[in-house]
Amino acid sequence: MFSFGSPHALYEALGVDSALAQLYAACVVDRTSAEKGNILGALRALATKRTGLLHRPELAPNVGALASRYARRVREVADWKPKSSNVFRQLASLVRHLFDRYGNAPDWLIESWMRPTLVEDGVSLPDLTLHLGQGHSLRSFSRLPVPISKRLEHGMREAPAGCTFREALRYAQLAARDALAWWGVVMESRLGRAALVDDAFWLSVVDFFVASPMVDPRHFGPVCDWIHQKRSVGIGPEPAQPGFTLKGRSMASVLAQTEQWHHSQARARRQSGGANQAGNSRWAGLPVDNFLAGPVRIEQLTTAAQLQDEGNAQRNCVATYLQSCLAGRCGIFSLTVDGTRGLTIEVTANRTVVQVRGKYNRWMTPQEHVWIIQWLNQARLVLSKHVGVAWE
Repeated sequence: MFSFGSPHALYEALGVDSALAQLYAACVVDRTSAEKGNILGALRALATKRTGLLHRPELAPNVGALASRYARRVREVADWKPKSSNVFRQLASLVRHLFDRYGNAPDWLIESWMRPTLVEDGVSLPDLTLHLGQGHSLRSFSRLPVPISKRLEHGMREAPAGCTFREALRYAQLAARDALAWWGVVMESRLGRAALVDDAFWLSVVDFFVASPMVDPRHFGPVCDWIHQKRSVGIGPEPAQPGFTLKGRSMASVLAQTEQWHHSQARARRQSGGANQAGNSRWAGLPVDNFLAGPVRIEQLTTAAQLQDEGNAQRNCVATYLQSCLAGRCGIFSLTVDGTRGLTIEVTANRTVVQVRGKYNRWMTPQEHVWIIQWLNQARLVLSKHVGVAWE
């Protein structure tokens, strides 16, 4: 692989989609001579082991991230013994062996190496792994999106396996409030998918709900959407109010105004027949494959009209995701069976499915869950731990 003089020569000889071609792109292209030397040493060491890590093109970026940091290992590949035939588990095991000196890096962080995206919320998860693996505190990592206290660090380290960085952060923030029961609805809301901007304010919305007795948690997401609209765009003729807060407001008035806004949005869509101010807006969509299995289709929506039609049919507010779709922050997919709409699905730019809802925001059925899992495996997506399934 290192003997080819150019990417073109390798691609011509082996094919652009081959495992070696993908490894070449991850390990050789744009690397310095010193970096190539370290990476070559890592790949040679791996080649002596009985592992399929070097033969899986979808894992090439992950192997490249590992190999490029090989010089900072705390143990040798020669001493590593894979205990599983699953290459993803092998990768997680190897990461912990090479970089986790004390064996106490959180499972969710080690497992993040198995995902297609290795940077979340601006945090390089491989670099964070090496930082913690050397015995440093999480809060001393220099590139965190928000300040982390000692208490929050403890909570993040206790977050369950399978979490993303954002999910671990929210877990810690809610644990500090003794409000872990709200973790699911918080992650399904803007707090689970939008950029970590003005985080202190959005956590005050969590506090507002937690302090209110006998309120249905399902109101949290719609209220957050209403607040976002009020702060960033404005509602009706009133301008945006970036300084808007919930201070001095009652839960009853907030819920009433939220419901009024959502009804007005739905009424406006019906009256416009699906048209909106964005007119014929269309976008390329996320680089995520659609799905076809017999009568079942999962297709990405890439026009404003499609979003409006989906929202009208499913009785949800998916049309409000237009700007996020245009900016590439997320993609909206529709699952249909024999042409009948079943589910509306939100996928974030880091290839995580964060919302799956049917008509009137129902959870997916067990059969729909089977189809979603098939699609995830085919498209290399990750399902958020907080996506609900109506098992009964």
